[in-house]
Amino acid sequence: MRKLLEFHRSPNSVKVRIALEFKGLDYETQEMFSAEREPIVRAGGWPLVPILLDGGVTMRDSAAILHYLEANYRDAPSLTPDSRDDILAAETVLANVSPHIRRAQWNVQGEIPKSPEERDAGRIAGARGALVEALERLDERLSRRQWLVGESMSMYDVILACTLIPAAPPTAFVAESAIYRFFDEHFRIEDERPRTIDWVRRVLAYDTGAHRLAAR
Repeated sequence: MRKLLEFHRSPNSVKVRIALEFKGLDYETQEMFSAEREPIVRAGGWPLVPILLDGGVTMRDSAAILHYLEANYRDAPSLTPDSRDDILAAETVLANVSPHIRRAQWNVQGEIPKSPEERDAGRIAGARGALVEALERLDERLSRRQWLVGESMSMYDVILACTLIPAAPPTAFVAESAIYRFFDEHFRIEDERPRTIDWVRRVLAYDTGAHRLAAR
């Protein structure tokens, strides 16, 4: 049985669960803990999750895991775009948009641990505004198509949409995490970028929770 070592609410772990479930591959998960890195290193030879244990193979880094699954499970549904032009177009979208998303999120990291009264409202509003602006062309692109490229979801949809989880956090994540409660309150952008958020939710719908949970 494949095993995924993960932090359940980590966007990078979500990416891998979506890929595994899209492909119909059986697996179980084992929740790791950020304060206890030694068990992660012992299991996967690396201090960060996700780590996929697949028989005698150990894979780390979410993007590398997606490519591994594509290369080794070719009979399963594919997450690779159909043409070279589609791959280049998707990589261009990813390169142009991802840094802005990450910058907006990082700009408010210092505000999350503070009490609501101590938070810099201007800084939060500025970061949210920058995110909305950065997604203008993506939202326009998604007005013409359901996925970034082609007629079906690709790994590029998975990678980019999961980066935007803080802008559309699942209800369970909000209930479990103060970080996601912060983003739920301050970073929801459905009104300004509705097509982008609808697309994020289409991708996240593949994270069904139907996988088997290993003993914790």
